[in-house]
Amino acid sequence: MRKKTYQYLCAIMLAGSLGLMSCEDVLDKKNLSAVTEGDVWTDPVLATAFVNNIYLSVPSWDVTLADATDEASRSSSWISGTTTIDNGGPAYWPYADIRKMNLFLQEIDKPSSTIDQAVKKTLKGQVRFIRAFVYFEIIKRYGGVPLVTMAQERDDDLRVPRNSTKECFDFVLSELNTAAGELPESYPAVDLGRVTKGAALAMKGRVLLFRASPQFNPTNNPAHWQAAYDANKEAITYLSSKGAGLVDTYSNAALFLAEMNKEVVFAIRYLNPSGRTQNRDAAVRPIDFTANATGGCHPTQEMVDAFPLKSGKKTAWNDPQYVGDVTKSWQNRDNRFYATIVYNGATYLGRTMALNADASGNGYSYGKSNGTLTGYYSRKAIDESLDITNSQISGTDYIDMRYAEVLMNYAEAAMELNKLPEAFDVLKQIRKRAGIDETTPGDASLAGKLYGLNPSMTQSEMRQAIQDERYIEFAFEQKRLWDLRRWRLMHLKMTGKDKRHAMILNTDASKPGGFTYTLYDRDNAPMVYNENMYFLPLSTATMQGNANLKQTKGWGDGTFDPLEGM
Repeated sequence: MRKKTYQYLCAIMLAGSLGLMSCEDVLDKKNLSAVTEGDVWTDPVLATAFVNNIYLSVPSWDVTLADATDEASRSSSWISGTTTIDNGGPAYWPYADIRKMNLFLQEIDKPSSTIDQAVKKTLKGQVRFIRAFVYFEIIKRYGGVPLVTMAQERDDDLRVPRNSTKECFDFVLSELNTAAGELPESYPAVDLGRVTKGAALAMKGRVLLFRASPQFNPTNNPAHWQAAYDANKEAITYLSSKGAGLVDTYSNAALFLAEMNKEVVFAIRYLNPSGRTQNRDAAVRPIDFTANATGGCHPTQEMVDAFPLKSGKKTAWNDPQYVGDVTKSWQNRDNRFYATIVYNGATYLGRTMALNADASGNGYSYGKSNGTLTGYYSRKAIDESLDITNSQISGTDYIDMRYAEVLMNYAEAAMELNKLPEAFDVLKQIRKRAGIDETTPGDASLAGKLYGLNPSMTQSEMRQAIQDERYIEFAFEQKRLWDLRRWRLMHLKMTGKDKRHAMILNTDASKPGGFTYTLYDRDNAPMVYNENMYFLPLSTATMQGNANLKQTKGWGDGTFDPLEGM
């Protein structure tokens, strides 16, 4: 697989910011000790290096997010019920990164900057997009936060109060609109992966979808759904006109390892071995194929059962058609199942997986030291060509936004506006690409259905179908937690016992398939997701550093209402 030479993987120290850049033409330019902050705003190479570093602010691979959902099975601070203002909360407060973005945007337009206007425009568009992206990440967690748009100095008044959630959304959307006008439609090959106009339009659609969802739109104001519908439709029209679309086959090779394919709208890029790398491959693989990791993202039985058959029919491990042989339930699933799930008997990493309680080898069997916690492993976006060493320094990109998500965002907004045929058309595209048959003659249970779905679904049925499709289409792509939160389903799905299960296989030659099967409850201690978790608290240290901050309602004596004016 031919890799890129994406510039933000290079390393140079800039005054006031770490800009990572190791390109010879930069290092040969002048003595590093002579580079001053003033040089950055007059030299396009140094300014680009500064922006390259800002890309590092965008969140990327995080295997822990699945554990807060019904995708995987480990404990998580999101659902432990023990989160307090200062204990175990999933905090995110990236104002140091935001300062770098503010500094760039205020300095690059000063009269002293002699960089070509066209270069400035493109760089500003990238920084604006990332600033909007990062602010949106904060809003998802806290609602309204301080909108700091200037690079603060020590003698400035640093006690900026929280803006309303509405003001924060308005700012993010304004920034994305401006960025879309500054960003190009594409880049030369050496810069492939930088933010484009299409990414800004797609991101705007995502933000508006969240704005319209129950977490932020408890009165279900249809105007917000209309805005989300319009923005995602515009993004689809634009992206498709530039050649974007679904890749033909849903597979790791075609979709997740074929870098910057036509489905990728925005990705965080990695380069093995000479640039920025990630260890997510190592963190997800069985321990026999990695080092210092025990396999994250272990799929639950609920996740496994969510994938339909190629006929489009729903199934489950205990369906009577399998006559007690769970191994049959893994046959004839749609293509997404085989790109996502490693099961007993699957060929993975050049070996037949023995994921049963009697298997030898720590990396395989449930109940063995460091074995699978659920009877399964995830193979989503795993590069099976990497050896143990290189799995820890993987170059596989993190695809934050792909065309399929834009389609699904559009479908959800259409559904909420009762434009059901439009929503159904998207589901057909998604399921067709997954390898599901359009019709199944001879199966009376599927009579009149297309790709396993009823074309005449009610709005409520369509809503459930869209939520189910997102669950499997984007499994382990770090979407599920945020979907459950914006739908306000976390306190329903991720609370209580008997929610997530493992499948234990014990060898028994007298049984169908050669095993006995036991469904094991992974949540024998109840999960707790209190409704105040939909908007997180500010830590005591954060509050003490700024006397003008108000604590979030529902936490201590908090008075800040994230939904006021929404």
